[in-house]
This record gives sequence, structure tokens and C-alpha cells, in this order.
Amino acid sequence: MYDNIATLIKYEGKTYDKYLNEHTETTRREVYVQPRSVYNSEFYNASILGLHPSITLTLANREDYEGEKLVEFEGKVYSVIRADWKAQRDSISLILEEKTNVD
Repeated sequence: MYDNIATLIKYEGKTYDKYLNEHTETTRREVYVQPRSVYNSEFYNASILGLHPSITLTLANREDYEGEKLVEFEGKVYSVIRADWKAQRDSISLILEEKTNVD
């Protein structure tokens, strides 16, 4: 069931206020997801590259994913390692790595 909500975060750029303070502009969208653990093979293959996948979120409709690089789920922020979809399915799975330092 796709009854959990995640927030997809898209980086839009940087802006500056009148005091020249830098601000990061993002767009946030909520989508329904189905969480699951990372497959062992996915974990070990990513570890070879120095990545540490921690969760996979599947979106029911792959058109909901627009290339966002960050995802917020259950109070944690994750970066997208890769998106995986099969041609015969409408869903898309995002393999995520938990971020430890969020800007």
C-alpha cells in the first residue's frame, strides 16, 4: 500500500537578500510512497562505490518523480542514489542514502 507520505525536494538555486545573505531556494512536493528495506545486492554494490543506501521508497506513479535529489521521510533527509523503474510498471523506486549534514 502507498499510504506513507514523503516530501520530494528540488533545488532551484540561490538568492541573496538586501544584506547579501545567501538563501537556498527549493521546491517541496508531497507524494505517496511504499517504504521497503534495501536489497542485500543493492547495498553491497553501492558500498563498493562508497555509498550507503539505507531505504528504498517506491512511488506508485513514476511521473511523480521529476529528478529531485533530496527526499524527506519520517523526519529524516535522504539523498537519492538512483531511481529504478521497469518499463512494464508505472511505479518507480528511489534508493536513498541518509544525509548526516543537512544544509
